[in-house]
Amino acid sequence: MDKAKIWFMDARANRFLESTAIKGRQILEHSGWLDNLNSGDIVAVKTHMGEAYNVGYLRPVIVRTLVEALKERGCRPFVTDTTTMPYHPWISRTLAIDHLETANRNGFNQGTMDCPVIIADGWLGTDDVIVDLEGRGTHLNKQFVARAIADADAFISVAHFKGHPAGGYGGALKNIGVGGASKRGKMNLHGALAGDKPVIDVNLCPGRECDWWETCQDCCPEGGIQITDKGLEVDQESCVYCFACANLCINMAGKGAIQRFDHLPALGRRIADSALAAMMTKEEGKAFFLNYAIDISPSCDCYGWTDTPIVNGLGILASLDPVAVDKACIEMMNQAPGLINSEAEDFDALAPGSKKLNMIKGKDVEAQIYGGVENGLGTTDYVIKEVPLDRSQAAIAKFYPEIRAKKLKPMYERNHPLSNLDTASFGKTTEGVENPKYPKK
Repeated sequence: MDKAKIWFMDARANRFLESTAIKGRQILEHSGWLDNLNSGDIVAVKTHMGEAYNVGYLRPVIVRTLVEALKERGCRPFVTDTTTMPYHPWISRTLAIDHLETANRNGFNQGTMDCPVIIADGWLGTDDVIVDLEGRGTHLNKQFVARAIADADAFISVAHFKGHPAGGYGGALKNIGVGGASKRGKMNLHGALAGDKPVIDVNLCPGRECDWWETCQDCCPEGGIQITDKGLEVDQESCVYCFACANLCINMAGKGAIQRFDHLPALGRRIADSALAAMMTKEEGKAFFLNYAIDISPSCDCYGWTDTPIVNGLGILASLDPVAVDKACIEMMNQAPGLINSEAEDFDALAPGSKKLNMIKGKDVEAQIYGGVENGLGTTDYVIKEVPLDRSQAAIAKFYPEIRAKKLKPMYERNHPLSNLDTASFGKTTEGVENPKYPKK
């Protein structure tokens, strides 16, 4: 396999046209990927619109700027994500109605995006298609892909690169592998259909003496948890391993009676297989991957909080190859110095060259990468092409079509804000100015 090409622009900005949102569009246009699209193509813009009260997700203007480029090409884009399993008791994206309300609160709606915002797997997460991986999967034989993503002519992955509690990290592969899977697709890739279950130690459960016992019962969508005075009872056969009880027991109750079974070597490869399933719904060249390596927190945007970044913002990396672009982000992150007052400091991962997320998570986080190579989805051999910033008059005119101050001139001629004022009476002359020139209007 030839080396994958990765287009890159760094995160620094100190003047016009250096906005992260504008750089993303300039990479998209510079790559030539838009030439693969036809007028009228329906394009899924797959992103994560944030959990309730999370503040780390990508800002809506980043996505809107890409939507504008697609519309100018004559395409019909829609911004999309999928329902959750749910993952924790209070997650706000379990039904399409919940997800759309959360997205709206976080700034994603038809008005802000100038295109439809669609939950791709429907009301309950069962609007999907079954994709046969044709023997290519390392852990999955078939996968459920959200119908709106599967039926689109093309998709563009707009991912926030960061850490992840179960998958090790989140980037392009997770954005389409998990985010492109329907609710039952998530059950499949998390191992429920293969028999994976949470780790349970009933001896650690204090029963109804725990402040969270009612929430523990209520958070199981299968009704498989009962808390008695004696302790915990779990119907293992009904469990679809949705994580809700485990995250409650660890993060809020602090008991550890129910814990996630995070076997990353398998989970990461299932994520890669699921990403392959999404890719198999598209013709060659009809998928593009943008990773925004900014605000790189140690955990995902699925939680209702965001920790401080572990390294400074790196930039935007893009490719036709989701494996390569994720690998490049990981390696670039590892080469950067860690930040104090973050988990990089907590886990002694400050040194440039240290494997930041491996040290923080206590395991090798690259299982998705290995799976993507093994199933033929992509390569870890890549070359980075730095994209020059377009500072032309045409670029300015595209993003700033008006000189707003120009409109003030005729207004000032009729009614200047300083008209008929003794401007010299409003304050003292600045030190060092010997001959002040007061404006006269």
